[in-house]
Amino acid sequence: MNETKEAKEFLTLIGKSYAFKGFQFFFQGPNRNCPKTCKLYTTCQENLIPESVYEVFEVTDRKMQCPNDFHEEEMILCKVKTPEIIISMENKDIYVGSIMEYHSIDCGKKEDNCPYFQYCQPSKLLINKGKIKIIKKIKKISDCGEKKHISLVQVEKETGLI
Repeated sequence: MNETKEAKEFLTLIGKSYAFKGFQFFFQGPNRNCPKTCKLYTTCQENLIPESVYEVFEVTDRKMQCPNDFHEEEMILCKVKTPEIIISMENKDIYVGSIMEYHSIDCGKKEDNCPYFQYCQPSKLLINKGKIKIIKKIKKISDCGEKKHISLVQVEKETGLI
C-alpha cells in the first residue's frame, strides 16, 4: 500500500452495478482477506489510495470475476480519476499552492435553502482537520448572508497527511 503516490487517472475494477460514467465512490481501504498474490490485486485494490474518493470517467468492455469470490457480482474494468473537489472556505490565508487544515463551514442553513451548501458541507470528500492543498481560487461568494469573506476554491486532498 503506497499512500504517498499521486493517483490522477488509472484503471481499476468496479462492480457491474456501479460501473457507469460519473459514479463516485469512497475507497476505505483494501480487503484484508484478499491475498496480495491474487492476479487482480494490483488493478483491483493496490492502485487505490485508502480513504480517497474516485470518479469513473470511462467504462471498458472488459469483464472479470473475482478469483476469490470477494465480489458479489461481475467486475468491469474502468478508468477512474480523483474528482475535482470544490469547497467554500473563509478568504483569510487562501493562497494557491498552500497546504492547510480543512474545516467545513456550518452556518446552520439547510441544503434546500442555500446554493452553496454542497461546497460548505462536502460530505465524505474531505475530513475535518484533514490536510488539503489549494489548487485554484474560483470566486468570492458575495451573496452569503451568514458569513462574510467566503470564497469557492478548488482543492486536492493531501494523501498521507491525514
